Amino acid sequence: MSGFIFWVGLRMSETMREYLSESVQMYLVTVLRLRPEGQPLPLSELAEALSISPVSANEMCRKLQDQGLVTYRPYKGVTLTELGERRASHTLRRHRLWEVFLVEKLGFDFERAHASACALEHATPDPVAERLNVFLDHPSVNPRGEPIPRGDAGGPERMLVPLTALQVGQRAHVVRRDVTDAARAFLDAQGIAPGEVLTVVGVAQDGLLVSSGGGDVSLARSLAQVVEVEMAPATDRDMEAVSTSPGAGPRGDEE
Repeated sequence: MSGFIFWVGLRMSETMREYLSESVQMYLVTVLRLRPEGQPLPLSELAEALSISPVSANEMCRKLQDQGLVTYRPYKGVTLTELGERRASHTLRRHRLWEVFLVEKLGFDFERAHASACALEHATPDPVAERLNVFLDHPSVNPRGEPIPRGDAGGPERMLVPLTALQVGQRAHVVRRDVTDAARAFLDAQGIAPGEVLTVVGVAQDGLLVSSGGGDVSLARSLAQVVEVEMAPATDRDMEAVSTSPGAGPRGDEE
């Protein structure tokens, strides 16, 4: 009987460690997703995102700081250390790979896929995550256009630029679009979605003309500015499309 009690206690202890591990991962990933550029994430925002009290967030951040995962400054907020960022990216990579799988392969809507990925991200060992990545043909973004962190052997960080930074003849992959729902629907209809390849055909002061899977599309500069892309090498076919384009500038300022 005493042996059984010891076994049950050991299993409960292991379960608590696993739960704490998941809790830590959620804190780190939330900081990674919400942090302002180069600034600490306010504790109130972290608490709100995790649906916990500021007191609980304060206590956990102090524990994470003791583990070398975050730097916490009272009244300023929390930032990830180099170790914390690696751990957070490790989890976020799994989360967004699962989002791609659930949306593209199983037909989930994004909200349902996101909720399921929150559970799957904690139970996915490295070999499974890498096989999933290969199966999905190495996606660079999730269905919302948010970048998927690279694996340990993924190479250098990706360089993202606004679409307006491209010159005539340059190609790029669409990575993300920080736009309204109406603008997103317009871009989707024109084939300007995450993962798609665009070629700049014409540039003008107030906009640019791009070639996408849906044909040539005229974009206002204000809209093109918030479409982030990753550069791709130009091909002979792209340059031919540019030379035969009916105009050097955009045909309008659609948004």
